[in-house]
This record gives sequence, structure tokens and C-alpha cells, in this order.
Amino acid sequence: MLLDVPFLPRDEYVAFLRERADRLASVHFSLADPALADARQRLRREPLDDIIRGLNRLPGVDKFLLVNARLHRFERYFDPDGLRRAATALDRLTLEGGLTGVVFSDGYYLQALSDAHPETCARLEAVPSINTMPDSPGRVFALLDLIRETAFRAPSRLVPDRALNRDPAGLRALVRAVRERNPAMRFLLMANEGCLYQCPYKPAHDAQVALVVEGVCGDRTFAVNREFGCVRRMLARPGLMLASPFIRPEDAGRYADVVHGLKICGRNRGKAFLMRAVDAYLDSSYRGNLLDLMDAMGDLADRVRIPNEALPADFFDRVTGCAKECGPCGWCAALAERLATRTDPGLERFGA
Repeated sequence: MLLDVPFLPRDEYVAFLRERADRLASVHFSLADPALADARQRLRREPLDDIIRGLNRLPGVDKFLLVNARLHRFERYFDPDGLRRAATALDRLTLEGGLTGVVFSDGYYLQALSDAHPETCARLEAVPSINTMPDSPGRVFALLDLIRETAFRAPSRLVPDRALNRDPAGLRALVRAVRERNPAMRFLLMANEGCLYQCPYKPAHDAQVALVVEGVCGDRTFAVNREFGCVRRMLARPGLMLASPFIRPEDAGRYADVVHGLKICGRNRGKAFLMRAVDAYLDSSYRGNLLDLMDAMGDLADRVRIPNEALPADFFDRVTGCAKECGPCGWCAALAERLATRTDPGLERFGA
């Protein structure tokens, strides 16, 4: 299976991707620019020249810019200078760097950019972000209809909602329905995010990150998750980590007859993390802490160890065939109790 992977304009990492270019479907990246904001906190803003130079070292690989902030300040939709700056960057990336399209979450901003600079947008695909939660044919068709109202080109690919990783029948139904009307559509699955299954905090979390990116408030997203949300729950109930809709490298082939490839996330974790994750999924194998491959759950990798190689051979069948009612089931909880080790000072086993 091919991979969509994060792109960073670091010489060593670009060389790493070049060596594996025949296994890559595409790369995605952020500009860390409020005019083209993505769904992660801005850690470092790379010079546009460096990004273009690195993209040009990956010929034949599709390239997507993340413009997937969940929301924007009202002023951005009506700001001609900001929209002009965004269009100028998109023009350079398209004409000089071979940009294929943008990945979006905020339909208002997509329409505002299209209205202001249709000639720029007409060169680019608009791809719905996984954060738009495309979990049914009806939702996908609504997103495609939105795109048709803009100057952007229709998307050539789609990443279905994470929950469908653990629902093979639902995934097949979605792919079949969409391909009946869009035969060339390619599908990829998010492999290694590792958040809660059907995470009830995600809409608020995405909005909080967008507020941080917009400069409305300081960043306390991890503190909120630690005190009141997913981090607190996963540390208290480690079985929820195994119930997360990640895909193990060893199980990637189980989706080969349904989707085109896998999407690897974790662009804010640096090149060492990305190189480890990319090779694990290309090799369809990984020995080590499962959390060392995960993006969201990676925040807990220094506190919790779950040996990936120790997960049972029937793991995929169990987590895709269950009712997703974790409390009464208890299978993931029992497995975590047996395998997961706390690495906090003074703690060894959960429940000790």
C-alpha cells in the first residue's frame, strides 16, 4: 500500500522520502501561516523558498497544503489583503513547487478564498480534511457539493473518518457508494493518530487549537486534555488506547482491497518520529512501544509502554468485530492490564 506522509523541508528527511518515493502516494505540509492556517499549533515557520526547494526533490509525488483549521476569525473571510497573501503563496507553491491541492475544514474560508482569487483556486484540488468527519456517503456528497460551488477542482482522494478503520462493513459501504458516482476517487485511511474512538472531545479540541492559532488565547490544550479529557481517561483506563481506531503496521494489508493507501500523521513530532513511523508502515512490522508510532497517544509514550509485537494475532478481528461498547466488553481493558506498563517513576503495572 502507498503512503501519504508529512513533509518537512529538512535535507535528511527529504532524502529519506526520495529513497522511498515509489511507495509514496503524496505528501502533506503546513506553512504555519495564519492566512493558510492548519489544525496544529505553529511550532516553526519554514521559509517558503525552502519548502518549494524540498517539494521539487519529490517529482511525481502529489503535494497537498494543509489549510484545515476548524475555524477562523470572522475578519479573515473579509480581509482582501490576507486573502491576497494566501493566494500569492498558493500561486508560488503551485507554479514553482507543483502543489496539487489544499486540504480544508472550514468551508467558509474555502469559499472566501475562491471568491477572491478564482484563478488561483482553479489550479488546485480542494480535499475535505478528515476533521470534517466524512463517515457516510451523505456527508461525503455534501462536501463534494460544497466544493462544486467554488472555483476549486474536485478532489482526487479522500480520507474517511477515523472510526471507519474499525468498521470494515461501513468503510466498504462508503467506498462503494462514493465510487459509484466518482469512479476515480482514491481512498486513504489515517493510520496512526491514536485518539479516542469516536472522540467526544474532538470538536471542542479542534476549535481550541484554531483559537490558539488565531492568537485569541494561549495554548493550554494538553492541560485541558490531561485534567478533563482524553489524556486523563487513557491513563486511568489504558484499554481505551487499544480501542483507539489506529491501524497497526501488521494489519495494513487487511485494507488493501478497499483503499489505495494509508495516511501517516505526526508532522509536529519531528523527523525522527516520522522516519520511524514511515518505515514501520512500509515494512508492515514494528517491534517496540506502540505509542512510539502514534501521534495523539504519543504524548503518553514516555509514561506508558505497550509492546506492539505482543498484541495477539487476532487483535484486528477482535477490535473490528466488536460492538464498540467498551465498558461491558472489557476485552481491550484486560489486554492492556496484561501488556501495558507504566513508566512513571515508582509505577510498574496499571492498578499496582
